[in-house]
Amino acid sequence: MTRGVKLALLGASLFALGACAASDRQADLDSIAANVEQTQEGDFGEFLTNLNEAGDKARRAQEIHDELADVPPYLHVSQTLLDEGTQSAEQAAEHRRRAEDALNRILDPLRARVAYLESLHVPQTVGAMSKSIYFDTGSAALGDDDQAALDEVAGFMSQYPIATVVITGYADTQGSLEANRALAQRRAHAVAQALRGLGGPLAGSVAIVAMGEPEGAADSEASSENRRVEVLVAPHGTYNKGP
Repeated sequence: MTRGVKLALLGASLFALGACAASDRQADLDSIAANVEQTQEGDFGEFLTNLNEAGDKARRAQEIHDELADVPPYLHVSQTLLDEGTQSAEQAAEHRRRAEDALNRILDPLRARVAYLESLHVPQTVGAMSKSIYFDTGSAALGDDDQAALDEVAGFMSQYPIATVVITGYADTQGSLEANRALAQRRAHAVAQALRGLGGPLAGSVAIVAMGEPEGAADSEASSENRRVEVLVAPHGTYNKGP
């Protein structure tokens, strides 16, 4: 066999092996892409993807925070790094919100079923409980005077753990509309956190609403009645006053 023929056969063999390897590689790539796509499908895929993204972004934001926190205050820090940290933290919070939304979509049918079963054992004469928690001007801090009302709400929630809970925050009209809405939200979250600390089962159907300034309230009015959070606990899922 001549040298030229041997080289031709060797080249043909290498070409065949290369084609085979390329074909196998493409099949593997297609398999990877298909499995990744399947992992990200549906509400559970969205929950899983955003949960991982939230963790990654939060870790990066924390790394940047720790790095910049070690820099003495009289020295300049990298604005680029600071911007990256701020953006990563905001993205982490957004991905967490999306993960929570996806998880709630998964859990909602189960909650509805459990709520229905629970409602069969709740007398129709049991109406909703509504309590108001009041705050000082510009504050979202709970006071000692609020403890009795919070204990009462938490106890009622423990009797009817599948109840619908609506926590609505308000603010008076001092300050800007945007600032008052943010303040109302902080107040509502403070009450929700306090109820969790008292063992209130807030894992069911819970809505936290930041109303801010009440509709029709006069401008720049310091109203103690409007500096409040209303908690509505409805054992039947809707406001039921009984017969």
